[in-house]
Amino acid sequence: MIGSFRDNSSVAAKADRRAVVDIGSNSVRLVVYDGPSRAPLAICNEKSLCGLGRDMTAEGDLNPAAVVDARVTLARFRQLLKEYGDPPTYAIATSAIREANDGEAFVADLRREFGFDVSIISGAEEAALAAYGVISFEPEATGVAGDMGGGSLELVSLDKSAVAETVSLPIGPLSIMRRVGDNVREARLLIEKELDQAQFLKKKKYDTLYSVGGAWRAIARINMRLRSYPLPVLHHYEISSQDVKDTCELIARQSRRSLEEIPGIPRRRLDTLPYAAVVMQSVLERMNAKKVVVSAGGVREGLLYRVLSDEEREADPFIAACRFYAGRLSPNPAFGETVMTVVEPLFSADKARARLRYACYVLMDIGAFFHPDLRGRHAFDTAMWVPFVSVSHKERIWLALALFSRYQGRSSVFPNEEAISLLDEEAQRVAVQFGLALRFVASFSPKIGAPLEGCRLDFEPGEPGKLIFRAPPERRAMMAETPRKRLDALAAAFNAIPVEAYE
Repeated sequence: MIGSFRDNSSVAAKADRRAVVDIGSNSVRLVVYDGPSRAPLAICNEKSLCGLGRDMTAEGDLNPAAVVDARVTLARFRQLLKEYGDPPTYAIATSAIREANDGEAFVADLRREFGFDVSIISGAEEAALAAYGVISFEPEATGVAGDMGGGSLELVSLDKSAVAETVSLPIGPLSIMRRVGDNVREARLLIEKELDQAQFLKKKKYDTLYSVGGAWRAIARINMRLRSYPLPVLHHYEISSQDVKDTCELIARQSRRSLEEIPGIPRRRLDTLPYAAVVMQSVLERMNAKKVVVSAGGVREGLLYRVLSDEEREADPFIAACRFYAGRLSPNPAFGETVMTVVEPLFSADKARARLRYACYVLMDIGAFFHPDLRGRHAFDTAMWVPFVSVSHKERIWLALALFSRYQGRSSVFPNEEAISLLDEEAQRVAVQFGLALRFVASFSPKIGAPLEGCRLDFEPGEPGKLIFRAPPERRAMMAETPRKRLDALAAAFNAIPVEAYE
């Protein structure tokens, strides 16, 4: 089973640099991506909250001051892209530009002045791209993807990553404020009326809302702080629907001064946040959703996903990212594949974690170039903080604990014990056992695959059980003091006696 993760290695390893310029109703953003095509990694991510959709003129034109801010921002972006070697760049404009009377003229000026070939995308296309972004980061996603922009809300129903129905509604916070001012009661009525167009929400078919967009991510950050959540990684942060609704209700009742006291929220988002919260509340109630899953994938990532080949789309983005980091941090990235043949017989019954174990094999030497005292912590922090996608928080923590144990052994003190406590005792125990198995094999044959040919680890139940290391007779000389101590530690983790069998 675990061998299936090897199939797309050549596709997953393909890497190139590309960029997206996203001219939205609230923000103007540049993201430059590098890394594997199936798991793009942002190496430059800049935005300016220009507010093109804020305070539009009575004639329906873009805010002149915001246009000036946007031009200054885009001039910088053009210079940055030049310094990055002018990678292939996709430039899009969304709700505010497509609704403004002078939107097309503004885009024409940008083409002439900066050379950005900006596409004004329709609401339907924006919804489809948001869905692609979620699918790119969450293969097999089933639920409703909701992308809260400044001017519009895109909703898409997903069934195992197949796009079913889409709708684009003019209820982004800036649009709401233009229509009802600061009247929250009127805003609620407007939101409910617009949501009537999203008939698929009433079917109550989907129990998960995949949350996309800066305003809704800000709500998730606030929820994290309220819960004192120990792993502040937004992607795949899961929250119960009721918990989110309570947070939204709290935000909707707060004054601007109260919101200013919450760290991490841009000041220019403060007046729009209560409206984004009311929209989220209403969507969750319409869906009768059970949970919200925050997705870091949105329109920009959807643009990159849309141009991939079918073969590239089939690649696992989590494994692709693991290979990318191993290729840069490990002295012998292929070593883990050999270790797998030795260790996997010991854990093969645990099919649910096969993908996680494969990721550990790939990443098992990412601490090699660091000081020995810091290798465990480096490996732990890499697993915890690298922008992996298509992996849950608990899976990320399991990976980090296994890699820490691979370097540090069976420790009584772990980094970030609050985060580790999110795993149940069984998951923690198996992560440590697996890490100790990697630690033993890495000491028996450090970063060299050939001496491991014909070797394997087995467990034989009994009273007591036996942890057996089998190897060809000519490998007996490889079993020195350090590997023997680590075999003993591995056996102890299984409450077994260690046995060496050279046959």
